Amino acid sequence: MSRKVMSTLSGAHYLLIITFSIIFILTSVAVYGGTHYAVFQVKDFFSGEVVFEKLVRIGTNFTLAYIHSVTNQPVYEVFTVEDNHTLAMVEMRYDSFGANLPVGPEKLADETTRFIVEDGYYKILYENRRFEKVPLRVGQVVADHTLIFPDGTRLRFLDVVDGGAYVEFYVMPLLDRIRERGHRG
Repeated sequence: MSRKVMSTLSGAHYLLIITFSIIFILTSVAVYGGTHYAVFQVKDFFSGEVVFEKLVRIGTNFTLAYIHSVTNQPVYEVFTVEDNHTLAMVEMRYDSFGANLPVGPEKLADETTRFIVEDGYYKILYENRRFEKVPLRVGQVVADHTLIFPDGTRLRFLDVVDGGAYVEFYVMPLLDRIRERGHRG
């Protein structure tokens, strides 16, 4: 009766193949995916804790919805993921005028907004409103700030932080996030 003995060398050979395959796959995803995707994060400003994270495709639009504190009517701010470092506000819409809501086109330093009435909403269209980070003081009483993504994902800020918390949301390169996780071990 003969016995088969598995040598350490053949086991090491398979381990080496598996390791290189994993490295190849991760590198391919990071390089290819890194050009088409970003990581969207919401961070508590004071603690530095990331309270929400989502992989998003470059070019994706998402909406920050909230209730205006004076009119008690919904306001929708539409953003796009412009690249893996930049968010751009492209539209604000609301159905009644209130404090701090534009009543017509605005001339700002880098742009003049467009003001239109469409589908029962007043709409402000922005062409040059870019952010590395969007700061937000989470409403304590009325606002109920909520992020809505096209895939149906919703983040109600009051579900992850207390009312009055100061947060910021932003995007970062996928490859940076992978490296960050690797350093944490």
